[in-house]
Amino acid sequence: MRLLILAALAVGVHAAALAGPREVALGERLAQGGLLPPEQTCSRCHGAQGRGKPEEGAPRIAAQPRFYLEKQLRDFAEGTRQSDKMAPIARALSPTQRAAAAAYYASLYAVPYPPAPEADPLLIQAGGVLSAIGAPEREIRACEICHADAGVGIAPSFPYLAGQWADYTARQLRAWREERRQNDPLGVMAAIAERLEEREIDALALYFARLRPPIAEVSSPVPEEPIPPPPEPAGSD
Repeated sequence: MRLLILAALAVGVHAAALAGPREVALGERLAQGGLLPPEQTCSRCHGAQGRGKPEEGAPRIAAQPRFYLEKQLRDFAEGTRQSDKMAPIARALSPTQRAAAAAYYASLYAVPYPPAPEADPLLIQAGGVLSAIGAPEREIRACEICHADAGVGIAPSFPYLAGQWADYTARQLRAWREERRQNDPLGVMAAIAERLEEREIDALALYFARLRPPIAEVSSPVPEEPIPPPPEPAGSD
């Protein structure tokens, strides 16, 4: 299992390292409405800072790994991830624009989190146990194997869950369980979700929604633009 995870990580390392300031600037224009019709602008649902809007069913995407975000856009465009809302938007973007939008949102650090949701402490505790150790007797793997301790994610392929809106996380777990979402290249999420009970899904969603990851541990920074070397003085030969 760990070897498969390492292989998946390696796939995205090269792509995740390519984002630079110019690409991020293009992504910002896309996100904030400089290039697309208003109804297709990223910030309409996710916000200009990627905080997400639970009332729109839109997740928080600020500082998610660039490779992960780009893959989701590609999957929406190609139909391997279903969404009546996201599919036409992703298809309207070129591959270059999808990469730029992903690079922009991945670059957003220090975006404030909303207040942590209140919930039954026992329910939250149950979510924490499932995240840390799973339920081996039912072949439910621990969440932290892929999403790291306290749900901070493992860039470039595995998103953070800490601080994500609870309704969104719960909805995705149910989509995996009901085979309405199938774009996991390792097939791990469906295998886990189909074994989760309703209360366990709610427990996990609330547990992660209450966590606040250290900014330095989320995703990976956008590299700075390379600085060209200064020209050699005339007659240096």
